[in-house]
Amino acid sequence: GLTLQACLPELKRRQGHILLTGSAAGRTIIPGSMYSATKWAVTGIGYNLREELRGTGMRVTLIEPGMVDTPFFDEPPEYALADRDIANAVIYALSQPPHVDVNEILVRPTPPRE
Repeated sequence: GLTLQACLPELKRRQGHILLTGSAAGRTIIPGSMYSATKWAVTGIGYNLREELRGTGMRVTLIEPGMVDTPFFDEPPEYALADRDIANAVIYALSQPPHVDVNEILVRPTPPRE
């Protein structure tokens, strides 16, 4: 929050693009999970920022990955996204022309065939 607040004047001047990393976990309720609650907060920040910045030429994109294969887990997940999958989503959002505002990208791994 503080970094964004400090950078916002320059981002407005340059009509920048803010990318926020949320999570698919921010779209569901997981009892006792502060992780899910913090991702709900990121989603709210993104929606509010987009509204506050309306008319400035700035864009706000929320990237919401599902399970990603990272060292975060003790056991590797049964199926997960690779880091490059999320990077591709970011590149997609950033590569759009100025008149296209990609608000959200929800990326989940495809479950294996049964």
